[in-house]
Parts: sequence; C-alpha cells; structure tokens
Amino acid sequence: MSRGFEKKEAMKLMVRARFNKIIETIKNEELKGRILEEMDERLD
Repeated sequence: MSRGFEKKEAMKLMVRARFNKIIETIKNEELKGRILEEMDERLD
C-alpha cells in the first residue's frame, strides 16, 4: 500500500507474478487469456 496500490491490487500482482512463468509456457493464446481472466475473477 505504501507504493500506491490497494491491498487487492497488490495481491493480484503477486499472484500473477508467481504464475507468470507457467502461463508464458502456454502456446494457446485463447487458453492463456481464459486462465488470466479466471485468476482476476477469483481474486476480485
């Protein structure tokens, strides 16, 4: 929060950072997008 992020937004960034290496290995762009959307929905 000291960096100007709200707690929820900071949590989203941390989760995405953790999974980014795995997600980047997925070749199917549609699947990758669906996974990212699902992550965002669950973290909201």
